[in-house]
Formats: sequence, C-alpha cells, structure tokens
Amino acid sequence: MRKKIKSYLVFTSLWYRLGVYLALPLVISGLGFLIERGLAGGGLIIVTVLLPMAEIISDVWLFGGIQTKDSLRLEYLKASGHGREIIRTALEMDLLRKLLSGIGILALFSLVLAVGKGELPEAAGVQGFGILVYLALLSYLVSTLGTFLSRYGSLLWINMVVGYGAMILALLGIFLLGLAEYILIIDILFAIFGFLMSVVAVKAAMKRVERSYYDE
Repeated sequence: MRKKIKSYLVFTSLWYRLGVYLALPLVISGLGFLIERGLAGGGLIIVTVLLPMAEIISDVWLFGGIQTKDSLRLEYLKASGHGREIIRTALEMDLLRKLLSGIGILALFSLVLAVGKGELPEAAGVQGFGILVYLALLSYLVSTLGTFLSRYGSLLWINMVVGYGAMILALLGIFLLGLAEYILIIDILFAIFGFLMSVVAVKAAMKRVERSYYDE
C-alpha cells in the first residue's frame, strides 16, 4: 500500500494536497453548516452536491487532459519501465481517495450536526445509515462520471462546465431519498454503478496512455 500511495503522490503538489485534504473539507463543510442554520436538512444536501463539483474542478491540476490526443502531461514517465504501472496505480488511488474523502466528510458532517442538535448518532438506525451511505455513493458516482468526461479536455472552464452539470445530476439524485424504505437496495445498485464507472474511468485514461507510447 505504501508503494501505491507513493505512486499517487508523484502527481500531487503540496498546494494540491493542501487544497484537497484541508481546504476542500473545511470550505464545503462550512457552507453546509451555514445552509443548515437557515434550512434544516439542507446542509447535508449541499455538501453532497458540492463535493462532485469540487473534485471535478480540482482534477484539472492532477490528471486534467490525460485523455486528450495531444496531452504532454505524462511524457516524462515514458523514460521509466514502470511508467504505465505508476500511472494506473495513481489513477486507482485517486478514485479511492475520492470515495474515502466523500465518506469521511459526509460522516463527520453528520456526526457534528447530530451532536450539535443533542442527538445520538445511533438514533438514526439502519435507514439513517443507509441514507448516509447513499449520499456518499451518489457523490462518488457523479464525481467519477464528471472526472471521466472532463479529462477529454485540458482547460479549467471545461471542468467547471462539467462540474455544474454534476451538481445538477447530484441534486436530481437526492430525490431518490423519497424511496428511503428501499435505501439498502439503492445503495447496492449505486455501489455497482460506482465500481463500473471507476473501471471505465481508469481504462479510458490508460488507453490514451498506452496509445501515447506509440505516438498515436
């Protein structure tokens, strides 16, 4: 695992890490608490909706443009015999980081919110837990889909446009909470969709990388 983490960190600058691991959770959670003060229940929704947009926009400084024909971002890795393995590992670790970040931010936000209201987390029950898992999976699925699409361009505005579309898609996904009695089934379906989208995202990027080795 340490080797995999190192492969991922090769692509991340200090500013990117500070932004993704510190600024992103603080800003999104702060906005969530602000919304919650004026609209009960709105905080969790805004966090779920904003997470994909933040992930998609930030990807422009990580793997942005990797799927474009003229991408030069990874040229230096061709000098290494392990270049392709490093790239694949980094792509997979980035998706894992997105998933864990979403789960962590949403879980911590919900916990702080519950404690602030004097409610015990256990009181949410199985359905409450299922809803939290659904929001995390929804955020991840939309984020991965948006990241996959935005990597066909290398400009920030493209990521922003895709990010806005991801927000709308995530907001539409919130309406499925009306089927809360089936939340566990929905969680399983979204977990499957998320896994399949992850495979597609990695394969698409690696296909472009493989072709670049032959200057196609």
